[in-house]
Amino acid sequence: MKGFKFRAQAALDLRDRELADAQRQLARAEEVRDVARRRLEEAHFAAAQARVQATEAHRTSSDASALQWYRFWIIRLDHERNAQAAVLAAREKDVAQATAACMLAKQKRESLDKFRKKAQSAHEAAQQAAEMKVIDELAARRFVAPGS
Repeated sequence: MKGFKFRAQAALDLRDRELADAQRQLARAEEVRDVARRRLEEAHFAAAQARVQATEAHRTSSDASALQWYRFWIIRLDHERNAQAAVLAAREKDVAQATAACMLAKQKRESLDKFRKKAQSAHEAAQQAAEMKVIDELAARRFVAPGS
């Protein structure tokens, strides 16, 4: 009996590579998103610290130029925080797109895998039928031979 050979094995291998690539892309996108999230948290912390320092300076100093400097520094930090928030939103979008691509690649891979399993089951059923035919022929010869 011949062994099972899946005709679309090359396509299945291609789907495997596409799925692996999609998973790598997703991992990279998640990594970049996590970096953006950390930077946003750092920007939040820096802005909060600047406000604390400005409040302390306002309590202890009456120098108008120092207070003005703190105000502009806080405005700059707020702009940086907003920019980091925009970067994080873009990275979240990238992760969503990579997730969708990964799911699509997985679905394509699974559909070919189901086709392979179905073909293998059909092959095994054909092998069993052929074996049963041989067994039936042997049984028939055994019963026919002694009575001749």
